[in-house]
Amino acid sequence: MMLAYHKKHKLFEKGDRLVIGVSGGIDSMVLLYFLSKKRHQLDVHLTAVHIDHMLRGEQSAEDRRFVEQQCKRWQIPYESYSVPIPAILAEKGGNTQSVCREERYRIFGKVMGKTGSTVLITAHHADDQLETILMEGMRGSMRNGAFGMRIKRPFSGGLLVRPQLAVTKAEIARYAQLEKVPYREDPSNASDTYTRNRIRKTIVPAMAQENPRASLHFSELAEQINEDAVFLQQLAEQTLKELLSSDKELLISAESFRSHPSALQKRMVLLLLNYLYDDKRVLITSHLAEQVRELLQSSSGTVFLHLPQNYMMIRQYDQVFFEKHTEHLERRRADIGRFWSPPVCGSRYRVLQAGEEPEVENALFWYFHSEEVDFTLRGREPGDRIRLAGMDQAKKLARLMIDEKIPSQQRDGWPIIVAGENRVLLVPGLRTAACLSRTKRPADNRVLVEQCIDYAK
Repeated sequence: MMLAYHKKHKLFEKGDRLVIGVSGGIDSMVLLYFLSKKRHQLDVHLTAVHIDHMLRGEQSAEDRRFVEQQCKRWQIPYESYSVPIPAILAEKGGNTQSVCREERYRIFGKVMGKTGSTVLITAHHADDQLETILMEGMRGSMRNGAFGMRIKRPFSGGLLVRPQLAVTKAEIARYAQLEKVPYREDPSNASDTYTRNRIRKTIVPAMAQENPRASLHFSELAEQINEDAVFLQQLAEQTLKELLSSDKELLISAESFRSHPSALQKRMVLLLLNYLYDDKRVLITSHLAEQVRELLQSSSGTVFLHLPQNYMMIRQYDQVFFEKHTEHLERRRADIGRFWSPPVCGSRYRVLQAGEEPEVENALFWYFHSEEVDFTLRGREPGDRIRLAGMDQAKKLARLMIDEKIPSQQRDGWPIIVAGENRVLLVPGLRTAACLSRTKRPADNRVLVEQCIDYAK
């Protein structure tokens, strides 16, 4: 089945050099064994990569020795790395799984460069795909046009491909038993600490009881939706090219923009912002993209929208264009207990007594309890931390910026809102503290008002 899947999607070509991530678990060992058997038929060169995250002591070391032994047995070139995840977490904080993934893919890219490989292969299967779709749906993170994991995507100058999305966990287990493929179990897979594990142990089995092929059906659905997304992206690129007045400036008619379906509008906005910032490594959030799209929904009056790096989007009746401020805008401390803040990340902010919410358009209200009387908008400082929902300890903002993929040159100047000296309430455009609530609770005595800058001219 995987061979047919590979042929259908052209996952790699004859003569390609492939890097395979191998943990020692059943999924990656079956994939490694299968490709080692077929490498001459496929005419590919394999390199296995094992990464010890140093989270399970001697068990991790045994995993490493096991993978090395099997690679020698199957005559597969092998690379092994140890990454001190506990030390990284102690120094920088962050989510364990996110940090592991970031370090893992960093090493995969390194090995691809070292071996001259053009393809990274991972062992994600159809059940993993279903878990990912369920997790993204619950978190509301399906905003980038993709649905679950893609069969293949660009990575480190080449491609990341997932040939096992065509098979289920049960099929992998049957193959391992039939071919007597050795593997090791990671005890962390049984822990209820991680959301994915809870989904794997409860929701996925319930769906399999209803339909044993549910995982495969969702994998096929993801394939169809992602194919549609690629087509829509290409159509959006062509449509935007026709709408722009010239290749030298971003000038567009709001009326012409609105004449196209919402699906194209959203993609064209992202393209506009990418054109504007080119290689300036600006974080384009879904909130910012939606603000730009809303500004294009009318052709009446003149409206201004402040954008990152001192850019401004201006709509003068039907004509929409972008310009950069010539003066340098310094990030100063602003008292937001008495006054509105200057515009940051497309909005302005103010803290008031709960019950004194202003009647303003396009505003969000965040309620919280505070004995502090001073509330400030300021730039991030060393040592700043924020307590997020679901976390036992406050997270360093430096780590948050890394996890949210904020370019390094933007991190120091990123604005934050604090109560008192250093209790972080909000990182505009990114995250809110656990103490903030969209609904007022009995003990709440303050409200943080966030108003879109479109209406705060």
